Amino acid sequence: MDFNIIHSIISITPERPWGLNIANYLFLTGISAANFIFASLYFIFKQKNFKNIAFLALIIAFIFLMVAPLNLIDDLTQPGRIVNVFLYGWENFFTSPMKWGVLLLIFFFFTIFLELYLSYQVVFKQKLKYQKSLFYCSILGFILALGIEFYTAYLIAILTSFIFLHTSIMPILFLISALVSGSGMLILIAGFYIKFFTKEKLDSSLFTTLSKFLACFALLDLIIRIFWFSFLLVFNTEDKFIAQIFFQKEGFFIIFVDMGLCLLLPLIIGFSRLNQKLPFIFLAGCLGVLGSLLFRYTLVIKGQSFPKTTPSFLEYHIDFSNLIGIICNYGLLIALFCLVLAFFNKNILIKGN
Repeated sequence: MDFNIIHSIISITPERPWGLNIANYLFLTGISAANFIFASLYFIFKQKNFKNIAFLALIIAFIFLMVAPLNLIDDLTQPGRIVNVFLYGWENFFTSPMKWGVLLLIFFFFTIFLELYLSYQVVFKQKLKYQKSLFYCSILGFILALGIEFYTAYLIAILTSFIFLHTSIMPILFLISALVSGSGMLILIAGFYIKFFTKEKLDSSLFTTLSKFLACFALLDLIIRIFWFSFLLVFNTEDKFIAQIFFQKEGFFIIFVDMGLCLLLPLIIGFSRLNQKLPFIFLAGCLGVLGSLLFRYTLVIKGQSFPKTTPSFLEYHIDFSNLIGIICNYGLLIALFCLVLAFFNKNILIKGN
């Protein structure tokens, strides 16, 4: 008897190589990149609407990027394996998005850290000699923020065996979805910070502007998904039948929950008079964040469910240890945010000239 055949048969498993940790990593890096882009709207393009919260957006970008890679380490189950990422595989750099990510994450982390320092010196210490350096650092970070989203999209899109994921519009879709979650998270954190950590009143005009940005990104997200799903379900001659079966199974979640509740409703709020009312704005922010998380969960978890060696779609069950890791990840995120607030003495809103 050929033991190689036996080994191959018993090695077939319904378990996905990527689980909840990867979905959460993609979600957190998207919020980080988006908030750096929002900060750049002031530091590069001098958009006054983002002036007060530009430094807060930088802090959000920095903290979320700090905790995001911990999901990758937890996913390895043996943290020591992270060393192998830096030691091996560089000969395949040009065809390996994971290798792109190693450099992008490192450079982006130090760029945000440097921009925090420069912006603090310019804005709060009034040391204008750093202003030019801040401008060029912001441009570099803006490019790296786009690179972070494009590389994570490539991680998903190059999986040719998963027809739901393998599409060339994934980088743009990832970026727009990140801007949805980033603007939603900025609404929530800015509102929470101003309400509980400052003596100022909530400025409805600021949050109205953010809700309009959220609505614009939600509209773009919906349009791109309509193009994506129409080509996948109607014009994809090879795999459209199995994709149609997938949508019969997951259609309610994708269409009505993810796209309808979490994208269409924030769009309606942002483009209507409801954008003048703070409760509705915060509702839109919550739905934008939730929708982006569900989108990444759908891509990573449900996107890998298409059968290859099994006769039906694979089911996914969340591992308890992974769930505890995710909870600890968010606990660390909150702790770091409180630490930053203590370090800056709660003074992170930009005022004056």
